[in-house]
Amino acid sequence: MARTVEVHHEIWIAAPPATVQAQFADVQHHIDANVHPKLRFELLVREPRRARFYQQVKLLGMWQRDLFERHIDDDGSIHDRSIDGFNKGGTLDFRFTPETQDGRAGTRVDILIRLPTPPMLGWLAPLIQRQALGETIAAAAEDKRDIEAGYRPSPAMTLAAA
Repeated sequence: MARTVEVHHEIWIAAPPATVQAQFADVQHHIDANVHPKLRFELLVREPRRARFYQQVKLLGMWQRDLFERHIDDDGSIHDRSIDGFNKGGTLDFRFTPETQDGRAGTRVDILIRLPTPPMLGWLAPLIQRQALGETIAAAAEDKRDIEAGYRPSPAMTLAAA
């Protein structure tokens, strides 16, 4: 039986939900601005409500490359599923909720990641979970910095919105 590692993280960002969701969905911007220096992306397909891209990350000291299929719901929630690669079957889900903190309007981002553990390596699940949580916290902080510094959509996102 396959074991799954689950990581949950929340972060508040001082920007409206539409801006936060747009930045999270803008794979081309992540590539162009190198928002996540520890991740590498290759965008294959970009449509208004879906995308397909490769993501490469180093976990447990080795590079892992996955092909992700992205779907964006009517409410702006983003759902990424690895359809091929080391983490095949794994998912990343992002939900965006308006929230005021200290009198400032912003957005709470809920991040839920589920990763299958490699066959015969279930004993590594606690280590995978710790590292995945650390990487998730770091990536969310990088997105927060990027958005709060004045994120501007990539030309591909601007054209798609038109």
